[in-house]
Amino acid sequence: MIRIKMKTHRIAQRFIGVALLGTASLTTHSAFAANNDTATACKLLRFGDYSQLENGNAATSITNAEYIPSQTLDADTEIWTYKYSRLLGAPIPKGTNTLPAHCLVEGYAAPTIRFQLRLPLDQAWNKRFLLNACMGFCGEVSNYPTMAGIIRNYATMSHDGGHTAAGFDGLWAKNNVSLKEDFAYRANHVVAVAAKAIIERFYAKPPTYSFISGCSKGGHAGIMAAKRYPNDFDGVIARGPTINYTKVNLINCMDNAKAILDENDNALLDASYTDFISQAVMAACDHKDGLVDGLISDPRRCDFDPQTLICENNSSSKCLTPRQANAIKEIYAPSYDQQGNAIYGGLPYGSEPEWTGWLFPEAPFIKPYHYYAATEYLKYLAFPQERYHQGNWRSFSYNNEVGELSSISSFMDADHPDLTGFRNSGGKMIVLHGWSDAAIPAYATIDWYNAVINYMGKDNTYDFARLFLPPGLVHCGIEGPGAETFDAIAALEHWLDTGVAPDALMTQKEDTQGNIIFTRPVYSYPQEAQYIGSGDPKKAENFKPFVPDFTNKSISVTSNESGDIIGKRVR
Repeated sequence: MIRIKMKTHRIAQRFIGVALLGTASLTTHSAFAANNDTATACKLLRFGDYSQLENGNAATSITNAEYIPSQTLDADTEIWTYKYSRLLGAPIPKGTNTLPAHCLVEGYAAPTIRFQLRLPLDQAWNKRFLLNACMGFCGEVSNYPTMAGIIRNYATMSHDGGHTAAGFDGLWAKNNVSLKEDFAYRANHVVAVAAKAIIERFYAKPPTYSFISGCSKGGHAGIMAAKRYPNDFDGVIARGPTINYTKVNLINCMDNAKAILDENDNALLDASYTDFISQAVMAACDHKDGLVDGLISDPRRCDFDPQTLICENNSSSKCLTPRQANAIKEIYAPSYDQQGNAIYGGLPYGSEPEWTGWLFPEAPFIKPYHYYAATEYLKYLAFPQERYHQGNWRSFSYNNEVGELSSISSFMDADHPDLTGFRNSGGKMIVLHGWSDAAIPAYATIDWYNAVINYMGKDNTYDFARLFLPPGLVHCGIEGPGAETFDAIAALEHWLDTGVAPDALMTQKEDTQGNIIFTRPVYSYPQEAQYIGSGDPKKAENFKPFVPDFTNKSISVTSNESGDIIGKRVR
């Protein structure tokens, strides 16, 4: 997928790790010709010389530039554009099926970073640039985020991370350090340089603000950009970020795969267990935040024990074997090094609705997504030369290999807490991590944010970076139990315009028709929203900020009410 025209095309896109193939059709909404000046200005972008951007480091070539009239989206494209608008934190109304007239630009930054940039017409442009950072292992240029962006009047770009792939395919990185560096940090920088040059050429002025937004690896991208290139973006929206990327794959995903797969790499549970376990957790923990609403406001209060679901202890039609219960117990447990230090948190209670796919295979002939993320990273990305293969992945020990992993960690991980350059540049950052994220536990993001506070000081950190932990929000989708609609980009703009940081994000849950089911404030960490005890709990005004006390519990581990660690896995 490189370009989209006025006929039917095959669009390939996926949320992290999942290939979603569909047909997107764009129908001309208006037959009148484009204004000659606009169409010509768009077409002439192809003939600009972008080979010396950043002294050649961001050398760029435009392969296509064409004026696109206002168009009507088909039903499939409409729904995916709607979904991506929520992923970007720049929501559009449900049912929006028309793209405004715009200039479509496609090209690549050397050597192989393909991109798509959609430019609103001059009179419609809001003077902002928005880069959607790619997810998972990247590998595709997506139409959906750029469509969502121009509906909001942003000059919007997406790119493929510098290679072609799908899902958790890591073969592109085999013995190729340069492609790994593009994927790790360089791609987002050079395409931003290219986009700003193209924008200034088209509009004869630069953008007032530049933003980067993404989820998972896309969330990592915003934090990495703030760390390495503090002047690239005025605002960052990082959702479910894989900040410590090597640990995400080789501890979190690896340990979850080892827990859920038997010695023959067959899953111990299938998707039929998802609702059963989720309902048991909700029954044990939903009420602990003072409101029974299908959401766990903070899983650190939860004391659910999977042993209660063992068949001899459970009279329901569904139950677990002791081995299955132990596997679930490991999933919730943190990972430790051989010195007894917690090095990665387990999956939070409340993440169960997203276990189908990540932990329980969607079909008998495939494995959990955690397995693919762990083994592909291990084989092709973790070391300068390929070291492991599918048959010996279980022999990997993070503790034994941590020294050898320092090479990839040095440029792949974005977890160093020094963001002084970004703060001094005036940049602002909104980090969101849903408590129902089954891909990457929110504990890792909390630990990183606390490390930034410890390094830079609480007041300095709150001045430029705010963390929000929405209950019920899943990894990079909108199908979870929580409120998935929030206008993070408007909050960033208000913050930049006024200097007033957002103490809360207003979120809302919508049904399939776009009707609002409930609204809820999500307060900045360490606060959470607490029901005041009266009024309609589906309305945001009936909640207040509350700071929970977990001084006797580690943020990185799963513990019961007495503070004892549940489960332990040493890696």
